[in-house]
Amino acid sequence: PSSHVALARFNYGVTPFAGSSTTISRSPLKEWHAFANVPAPGQEGFRLTISRAGDWTGDLIDDVPSHVWVKGIPTAGVGNIDRLFKRVVWVATGSGIGPCLPHLLAGEVPASLVWSTRTPRETYGDALVDEILSAQPDALIWDTNEHGRPDLVKLAYDAYKAFDAEAVICISNKKLTWQVVYGLESRGIPAYGAIWDS
Repeated sequence: PSSHVALARFNYGVTPFAGSSTTISRSPLKEWHAFANVPAPGQEGFRLTISRAGDWTGDLIDDVPSHVWVKGIPTAGVGNIDRLFKRVVWVATGSGIGPCLPHLLAGEVPASLVWSTRTPRETYGDALVDEILSAQPDALIWDTNEHGRPDLVKLAYDAYKAFDAEAVICISNKKLTWQVVYGLESRGIPAYGAIWDS
């Protein structure tokens, strides 16, 4: 929908589970990149939210290929920890909304969303933002272009208290994820994010 994000749609007989990822490549003997699967409830196939984060993703967005290679089977991600709790808060920045969205759409665990991103409708398109708001009408969508960068620890803490959640799951870059997770854990709040071990 923009020069920053591509929404790739797949329907080849596989509808992956919420919270999984798929690894794709333009050339199977070269580099591979994993992206969160975004299945829509009741629909076949899935989407990947691909954000401009380097040369490979930038080239993919600027020069959309006619096909890509898909590796193996979908793998589970950190977001699947939501099933251990009765109520959770999802905190996402930018394209981190991709891994959160399947859980929000599935609605298996009551959730509240805090999403900080630059010009959400311009960047991700009206259809995606409307889909998010349909699943999460009370979502806090913080437009950093309009309001500047927020104190995500404070927003997450406030959402956790207001929603009476049991845990917070943060999907962001390494620095912000660690900042949010540490900031909440130091207050005794269960908080989770990627560990960047690969």
